Amino acid sequence: MNALYQLSLQAIEKGTADPSEDEVGQQAVELWSTICDEELELMEEAAEAAQAQQQPSRTCHNFVRGALPYLVPLLLNALFKKTDEDDDDTDAWNLSMASATCLARVAQTVNDEVVRHVMPFIEKHITSAEWRQREAATLAFGSILEGPSHDILLPYLPQALDVMIKLMKDPSVQVKDTAAWTIGRICEHHIRSVSAEQWQKMTHALVPGETPDKEGVLLAGLKDDPRVANNVCWAFHNLAEHCEDTRNEQTNVLSSLFVDLARALLACTERADAGEHNLRSSAYEALNNTLVNAAEDTKVHIEHLLPVICQRLEASFSMQIVSNDDREAQNELQGLLCGSLQVVTQKLGPRAVQYADQMMQLFLQVFGAKNSTVHEEALMAVGAVANATELGFEKYMPHFRPFLSLGLSNSEEHQVCAVAVGVVGDICRALEAKVLPYCDEVVHLLLRNLQNPALNRNVKPPILSCFGDIALAIGGQFEKYLQVTMTMLHQASQTEVDTSNPDLVDYLQLLREGIFEAYTGVLQGLRADNKNEAFIPYTENAMTLVHQVAEQISRQGDDQPGDDVIRAAVGVVGDMAMTLGQQFKQLARQPAHKDYLRHLMRAAKASQSDATKQVGRWAYQTVFERLP
Repeated sequence: MNALYQLSLQAIEKGTADPSEDEVGQQAVELWSTICDEELELMEEAAEAAQAQQQPSRTCHNFVRGALPYLVPLLLNALFKKTDEDDDDTDAWNLSMASATCLARVAQTVNDEVVRHVMPFIEKHITSAEWRQREAATLAFGSILEGPSHDILLPYLPQALDVMIKLMKDPSVQVKDTAAWTIGRICEHHIRSVSAEQWQKMTHALVPGETPDKEGVLLAGLKDDPRVANNVCWAFHNLAEHCEDTRNEQTNVLSSLFVDLARALLACTERADAGEHNLRSSAYEALNNTLVNAAEDTKVHIEHLLPVICQRLEASFSMQIVSNDDREAQNELQGLLCGSLQVVTQKLGPRAVQYADQMMQLFLQVFGAKNSTVHEEALMAVGAVANATELGFEKYMPHFRPFLSLGLSNSEEHQVCAVAVGVVGDICRALEAKVLPYCDEVVHLLLRNLQNPALNRNVKPPILSCFGDIALAIGGQFEKYLQVTMTMLHQASQTEVDTSNPDLVDYLQLLREGIFEAYTGVLQGLRADNKNEAFIPYTENAMTLVHQVAEQISRQGDDQPGDDVIRAAVGVVGDMAMTLGQQFKQLARQPAHKDYLRHLMRAAKASQSDATKQVGRWAYQTVFERLP
C-alpha cells in the first residue's frame, strides 16, 4: 500500500503541474475517491455490527485519515486547474472537478479533521484578484460542508455565507456558478446557520422605485447565466426541502417568499436559454418542491397558479415541430408541466376540482404523444385528479380507460407500467364500487404482468398490493377473482432469493409486503359484504407466509424482515381474526401456530415504530385476548 500511496500522490502532483499528465492525475484522484467510498462502507458496517452487538467482518485501516496532511494540499492545489476553455464546457470532467469530488469524499470520511487542513487555503484565496483562486477557495468550502459537524463549521459559516453573497455579483461567471452551488450546499446541510439578514440579502424582491442592485442575489441569480441560475434553482429546492415538517402548518418560512419565488421560477422556465444546462427542468423541480412544502396560507396563491400551468400545457401543443430536437423539447416541457399539475392538484385537493375537466382534457391529449416520460408524468397527474375528484372521476373513466390499459400493458417501459399500477390504486380509492365495470380488464392485465418473466421484478410487489386495493373497492364482488389471485399470491410467497445479495433481500421484503397488503385488502373487502367464509380455503397459505416471517425474526440473520413487513404480517393475522372469527382464533391458539404468532406480535410491539406497536397490540388483543 505504501508504494501505491507514494505513486498516487506523485501522479496528482504531476497532473497539476503538467497538462499532459491531467488524465493520469485524474486516475490517481479517483483512486483516493474509491478508497474513501470503501472506508465509508466499512464504517457503516462497523456501526451496524455495533448496534447488533457483534464484531464487524472487516476492519477499516483509516488510510484516508493517515494521508490527510499530504493528500488534501494536493487536492486543493489541483482546484486551480480550471481553464478558460472549461468556462465554455462546464460538463467536461477534468482534474479540478475530480479533486473537488474527492475532497467532498474525504470530508465525509474523516469528518471534523478535514476542516483545519482546508480553512487556511480558503482564507488565503477567497478574496484573491485572480478568478481561479477565488473559485477554487469557494469550491473547497462547498466541498467540506457535508461530513464535519455543524458545531465545527459554525464559527466559519456566517462569514463564509456573507462572502458567498458578495461573490454572487462577481465578474466571473465561474465564480458566481460555484458561489451559487455553495449556497445550495449551505441550504442543504446548514440552513439553521443562515441569519434573517442573510435571507433578506438573498431573497429580497424588488418593490417599485428600488434599483436592480437591491434585489436579493438568489432572485437576481435566476436571471443570470444559465449555469448560475441552475444552481440557484437547486438552492431554492434545498430551502423548500427543509420545510417538509412544517408544510401542514398554517404558515412556514416559505410563506413570505412564496409569491415572488413562484413568479421568479416561472419566469426562469420561459427564458429563451432555459434549454441550456438543464435550467428549465431545474426551475420546475424547484417550483414543484416549493409547492409541495408550502404551508396552508399559500393555497390561495397556488390556486391562481393552476390555470396558468394549464394554459402553458395547452400552448405546448402548438409548438412548431420541425426536427427531433423540437419534438424532444416539447416532450420535456409537457412532462414538466404534467408534473407541476400533479403537485398542485395534490396540494389543493378538492379546491382543484373546478379545473379537473380542463386538466383531464389536456392529459388525454398528452397521451396521444408516443413518449414514455410524458406518459409517466401524465399518469401520475391523473392519479392526483382521481384523488381530488373522488366519485366525480367516474365520468372520465370511459375516456381514460384505453390509456390506462396501454400503461398497464407497457412491460417494456416498466416505470410507466409501475405508475399505471399506482393509478389503479388511486382510482379504486376514488370510485370504490363504481370501479367494478373496469375490473375484468384491469385484473387480467395485472395477472398477465405477474406471469411475464420479462417484466422488471420491482413492478411485481405493487401489482400484488393492487389486488388489495381492488378488493377493498368492490368488496364481495372480488370473489370472482379470488381463486386466481390467491393462487398468484401463494406462488409469489414461495419466492426464494440469495440472502447474500442485499438487493434481492430488499426485493423479497417488498414482495412479501405486497402479498400481505393484498391479503389485508381481500379480507377487509370480503368482510364488508359478509362473504367472510370465502377466504377460509386460503387461510393455510397466508399462515405459512406469516410463519416464514416469524422464523426470519427468530434466526437473527442478514435477511431480517423490515418493520413494514412485520407490521403488514401482524395486520393480516389481525384481519383474519376479525374476518374469520372464532374459527381462526381457535386455529391460532393451537400449538402449531401459537408460539410463532406470539413471537411475531412481540416483535411488533417491541418495534421503534408507533404504528407497528399499535398494530401489534391490536392483533394480539384480537387473536388472544378477546373472548368469544
